[in-house]
Amino acid sequence: MAQTETDATALIDQKVDPELLAEIDAEGEAELWVQFEGAPDYSAAYDAETKAEKGAAAVAAAKAFAESSQADVAAALDEAGVQYESYWASSSLKVTGGTGLLETVAAFDEVAEVVNAPEVVNVEPVAPAETELEAAAAGWNVADINAPAVWDQLGATGEGVVVASIDSGVQYDHPALVNQYRGNNGDGTFTHDYNFYDVEGGCGAAPCDLSNHGTHTVGTMVGDDGAGNQIGVAPGAEWIAANYYGSSMESVLRAGEWMVAPTDWAGNNPDPSKAPDIINNSWGRDGDDDPYFEDIVDLWHAAGIIPVFAAGNSGPVCLTTNAPGGYANVIAVGAYSSSGAIADFSSRGPTSDGRVKPDVSAPGSGILSSVPGSAYGSQSGTSMAAPHVAGTIALMMSAEPALRGDYGLVYEMLTGSARYTADDQCGGTAEANNVHGYGRIDALAAAQALPDGDSGSIAGTVTGPDGAPLADAELVFDGAFDRRATTAADGTYTVKFALTGQHAVTVTKFGYAAAQGTVTVAADQTAVFDTVLTPLPTTVVTGTVVDGSGHGWPLAATVTTAGGEVSTETDPLTGEFSLTLPTGGVDLVVETEYGGYQTVQIEANAANLHIAVPVASGCTAPGYAFDPLGTGFESLTTPLGWTVENRGPAPWTFDDAFNYGNLTPGTGGFAFARPPGGGTMDTDLISPVFDLSSAPEPVLTFATDFLGQLPYSEAEVAISTDGGQTWVDAWAATGSIRDSTVTVDLSAWAGAQQAQLKFHYYHAYRSGYWWQIDDVLVGGTPTCAPIAGGLVRGTVTDQNGAPVAGAVVTHTASGHYGVSGADGVYWTFAAGAGSSQFSVVDAESGSATGSVNVVADDVTEANFALS
Repeated sequence: MAQTETDATALIDQKVDPELLAEIDAEGEAELWVQFEGAPDYSAAYDAETKAEKGAAAVAAAKAFAESSQADVAAALDEAGVQYESYWASSSLKVTGGTGLLETVAAFDEVAEVVNAPEVVNVEPVAPAETELEAAAAGWNVADINAPAVWDQLGATGEGVVVASIDSGVQYDHPALVNQYRGNNGDGTFTHDYNFYDVEGGCGAAPCDLSNHGTHTVGTMVGDDGAGNQIGVAPGAEWIAANYYGSSMESVLRAGEWMVAPTDWAGNNPDPSKAPDIINNSWGRDGDDDPYFEDIVDLWHAAGIIPVFAAGNSGPVCLTTNAPGGYANVIAVGAYSSSGAIADFSSRGPTSDGRVKPDVSAPGSGILSSVPGSAYGSQSGTSMAAPHVAGTIALMMSAEPALRGDYGLVYEMLTGSARYTADDQCGGTAEANNVHGYGRIDALAAAQALPDGDSGSIAGTVTGPDGAPLADAELVFDGAFDRRATTAADGTYTVKFALTGQHAVTVTKFGYAAAQGTVTVAADQTAVFDTVLTPLPTTVVTGTVVDGSGHGWPLAATVTTAGGEVSTETDPLTGEFSLTLPTGGVDLVVETEYGGYQTVQIEANAANLHIAVPVASGCTAPGYAFDPLGTGFESLTTPLGWTVENRGPAPWTFDDAFNYGNLTPGTGGFAFARPPGGGTMDTDLISPVFDLSSAPEPVLTFATDFLGQLPYSEAEVAISTDGGQTWVDAWAATGSIRDSTVTVDLSAWAGAQQAQLKFHYYHAYRSGYWWQIDDVLVGGTPTCAPIAGGLVRGTVTDQNGAPVAGAVVTHTASGHYGVSGADGVYWTFAAGAGSSQFSVVDAESGSATGSVNVVADDVTEANFALS
């Protein structure tokens, strides 16, 4: 393939993730995930009558698409002698290489994009498990969702249903789980083929749990030892599992693939007939719109498998639902406590494109379940809530086997029977809010939600006036039992179950006038309802997006319709944007490029909008800080103005490199001092200088988790009143302090105008100890205040005028800096105003210095050419 250097560069810019380009620039090569245009044709799977037929057809379609879409790229890699790995469930190739390989791959028309492998982790419990060895009767959680009433009144316990877990694994012979394991032969022997997938080869010859997470979640789905430990919602169901545990993109894809076509222990001889009915997924990735697992979820749907996901543990902030829980076609679950109130940690919606999430809520605080060692322990998190929903769906299918493979019907019954719980803190609709979704689940009501009576089906096509099919049109059939459908790419839809009689129909699609009609369903017949939608008149909506918390500067932002149909970006220097929208009150979602701002939703009810976006609660937006001092350690690096002094083999860190999770009462990022194995650790975390005399109260608070072995471990806070020249002890731990908030009285130094704090950690014993701190705050009241200064933004280029990725642009006076992206664009806050010096450094392309006239509360453009 002959192509010019300009062509190659343009294709790379178009198809390659900027973060991946930056990694290649820094390291020379990287792991590339090549993804392809198009999608499998699952029509045969959706048309199939039985779940087994659906699974076989879905797997065949996915493999056929993967083979055809990958063929030319695979042939080119083979010819070049480049090793790669192919995945069929989400058509993609994994290959390691640099810029030359990127140019080769990106040149193929069928390549949609090349991305970096996302980090995918389990939604960890919010507190460590507390093991309890005594017997546990049916817990508050199982009773709260009315599961025992299903067992007693309907005689359904989940029999005939298979639930699956993608998690850390399972202790398969745990007394509460062994009888429900599908691999139990009933004679003291076990067949692990097709029943457990050791994705990463960490278990040896039999299933295992790589932590305790999976054993706990499976216990909530099906656990019952027959001797009083009734911990599971559907104790009559069978379980299978894959032990993916967040180490790689490859692992999560292989786990998702195995679920549709389980294999023998060696990973061979896949058999779609052995796929589960429901998959519980207590894992995810920050952000709700990352598409990394969409193909797998689509495959599960085609195969008749119901996907359930934990919403995430990033509450109480809104807009914090994890992906894949944020996808439109999965059931995302929030967590509530025994009082029925939402748990503080439970992630909230809406999604970044304005949809309601979670879908429902379930018990998730203090959930007693099985843990490895044939024991029982309590854990909290949406990881604990999600398996309640998976177990409830198993009860529903046990009571009504016709539900197997019908996601739409399961969803309507589950959400329609949920106990609506009002909570408007994150908005929502009249039917569902962004805290509890449609409400707290009720297993008995859900299992009884399908009304008696004759039924048939409905099918049809939605087109525009020119006869062209319309995808993603929403149809609502209002009858004795409401049904919903969404059109496919060819404009068609099918509702397989609808009660006989007349249904009023409403059809909606963004940009089109709603259409109404009626359709009459006869027993065992397919009624046809076709409709034509008329485009709405449009209006050009303009506006400006600005900071709304004090600075008022223009914001670089994305402005999108609430359903994600239309999107644009603001001019980063003026904040201005323009969109062509249907006339009359479309909702817009505004998300800034700069971190630390809220995502806001407004109605486009005027031709020219002024949108002021406030900073988020963590006070991490550029140009803002807690007054007089505070940080939530959300930057993954040393916070600006803070310093680390190290006298041992390891310093304070901020990126949770060991995946402990935040064990303090705080959320998100944290500072972490963790001794290496057997080594001495001696490290200080020192704050910037601040004016303690301006604080409303002379008090320091911080969230902490200190696991120490005194006198070998020391956790201390010292204060300086002369800008760090001398220090005085203000607080010291007298023993381990777990998951607590510490308050330190600083009144003895209340008049200090040049105060500074030092968090000192020392350890001289074996490994396995640590100190975590979060949410450091001086003054008693978390007041987020603007810092005098402005934003500086521009492009960094090399000697030839090409954009430079990874260049560090630093405001010399304040130390604030920005890093250029793949397009060479950088931005940074600069404290103060007027003429200021900047330095630019890139390891390969050179350096530059320059003077910029910083304008307070505005954005100044400054471009740099390296030499």
